[in-house]
Amino acid sequence: MIRILDSNLSQPACRPDLLLEFTNEVFKHGGLLEKSLGFEYRSEQEEMAKSFARCLLDGRKLVCEAGTGVGKSLAYLVPAVLFARLTERPCVVATNTISLQEQLLEKDVPAVRKLLLSDSRLREFSEFDCAMLLGRANYLCSNRLMRALKTQSDLFEPRQRAELNRILEWADSSPLEGIRQELNPLPTSNVWDLLNADSSLCSSHRCSPGECHYQRARMQVDRADLIVVNHSLLFSLLNLGSSANDDSEGILFHNDFLVFDEAHEIAEVADDHFGVSVSSSAMETFIRQVFNPAKGKGLIAKLGSSGDFRIVENALLCMNDFFQFVHLKILGDKDRVRLTGAGNLPAETFPALSRLIRLLIELSEKASEEGLKLELRDQCKRGQRYLKELVDFVERRDQSSVYWIERGGRNNSIIYLRSAHLKVAEVLQDRLFKANKSMLLTSATLSKNGLFADYAKRVGIEGADECMVRSPFDYERNLSIVVFSDCPDPKGEDRSAYLDYLVEAIFRQARSHEGGTLALFTNFSDLRFCYQRLRSKWKKSFRSLYAQGEGFSRSQLRRRMIEEGDVLLLGAESFWKGFDAKGSCLSQVIVTRLPFESPGHPLFQARSEALESQSKSSFMEISLPSALIRFRQGIGRLIRSSQDCGELVILDSRILRKSYGKDFINELPKRDFEVSSLSDRFEKSGFEFDQEGF
Repeated sequence: MIRILDSNLSQPACRPDLLLEFTNEVFKHGGLLEKSLGFEYRSEQEEMAKSFARCLLDGRKLVCEAGTGVGKSLAYLVPAVLFARLTERPCVVATNTISLQEQLLEKDVPAVRKLLLSDSRLREFSEFDCAMLLGRANYLCSNRLMRALKTQSDLFEPRQRAELNRILEWADSSPLEGIRQELNPLPTSNVWDLLNADSSLCSSHRCSPGECHYQRARMQVDRADLIVVNHSLLFSLLNLGSSANDDSEGILFHNDFLVFDEAHEIAEVADDHFGVSVSSSAMETFIRQVFNPAKGKGLIAKLGSSGDFRIVENALLCMNDFFQFVHLKILGDKDRVRLTGAGNLPAETFPALSRLIRLLIELSEKASEEGLKLELRDQCKRGQRYLKELVDFVERRDQSSVYWIERGGRNNSIIYLRSAHLKVAEVLQDRLFKANKSMLLTSATLSKNGLFADYAKRVGIEGADECMVRSPFDYERNLSIVVFSDCPDPKGEDRSAYLDYLVEAIFRQARSHEGGTLALFTNFSDLRFCYQRLRSKWKKSFRSLYAQGEGFSRSQLRRRMIEEGDVLLLGAESFWKGFDAKGSCLSQVIVTRLPFESPGHPLFQARSEALESQSKSSFMEISLPSALIRFRQGIGRLIRSSQDCGELVILDSRILRKSYGKDFINELPKRDFEVSSLSDRFEKSGFEFDQEGF
């Protein structure tokens, strides 16, 4: 669970009254941040740091919007580290993107340590311990690996044994942290699931900290002053109904305090974790790990009888029948279907799964080898959890939740059963915000028209202090904005005219631009259409064209954009946020469409119906606030440093024609922008465009 990055033992005396004094010394004009690190003074950063320090001292919560370039990571890390050491309380920093986690651990934390070392009064604080909280399943367990090697003929087929040997070679090479992310390519789940630390076999009684990365990290967890965790794991732990230490005095740890970076994501991530989530692939993997009838492999391959194997096979058949029914009778040719009421899903799987669980209990009691006994007990617990979630889903007793079925995974071959709370704000208020703990929620995009009311309502936080600090970047000088007035309505009847316009506009804009261009889409169908149409034409520009989902990961696309410097990249979903490439390599952002949520999602539908029953507008309460935040996130991809210059291009003419357009215009980082048509803009520039192919 815990990745330890640094370990130091000394601890300053408890002196919280010094927090404001030390914070001021660091961030004031001519302070330590300027002197020791050579950073430019930013009044916005100073204001944020002092506001957070005051909330820490008062035991209050703070919602803070900090514009791009404020330096918010240092603004919260320095007070957090000082307060953690002064009070002997751990700070948990929760962030949603890998890129920010890497920035914190590789850049910001070392900067804080160097900063504190530079001053004699603060030097003792530089010895803070920093850790990264990871889920147990990320770690290799040496005990489980040894057991798998001894019993591999029972567990794995030949191809899986080759993967087992690859993992063994990696383990023998003394990996840095023993986590799956160090393996390239990543290990296959059907083998890794039987080797990772998410097992009763991996415990302090059975695994030596000298050999087990997870246990070594766990042994040092109490020393950590600063713990970095992702939103997903934090909410997974909260969903267990208690903190990680089962301690009511803290959120995850005893007497801790919390920083939520990228806090605009909280409600969305909570939706994914406070409910049911069962997939056809997870169920199949669980059963086949017990015993795979087709291969004759599994945990009970030697211990079980022919009758036991039939029980497993029957559970597998019933599970397959269940998901086949869902595929044919419920989903049909749709990718997502909302369920209302009860009784339209078969329950025949329940008895077969219950019998399999009883079998696991019986065999675990009969097993003489302790490792097998523990593995069977773990599988029993997993089966009980799946059975409970299936029953909850089929019977749908929780009237406060929304239930739906959807396809996902590669080629849409996996079926997911999902549910989410209709009012996630109430769940967050109960499980997170009612704790009487200091807490910071920060992001560059939390407000609507300068107010936090919509955000506070959406996440369920009440009575928090508020702070807003603008970006120090000179947008008036470094950013140009053009809005096209002739783009067809994306929701209009002539869909082909809209798509043709997108292709031509993206081509013209990117071709006439010297640096790199990121075109942002709100759905993959539009992205794929434009990518296919642009491919042949773009080759003549002797520059690269890339698209999300077309052969490269997000990190690989970022690397190519930076290295090549003048690519055209088409991105959707995650590219609106957390995708950073400074300089001319990303100096043009094209917003193809205002980023409204799909109104067809079951959760959106249910929440809309609830609002309409109260005579409230779902558009004003849900759609518009969410779209404005995403819009600002997309714009934020462009200017990432004080030296950056760029052009923002908005193709969606609804920003000019619709009444809600003014809300989007109000969120632009500068008031002046150009309104033009596609033909006028390029006739004026003298840019020649070959119409062939469009």
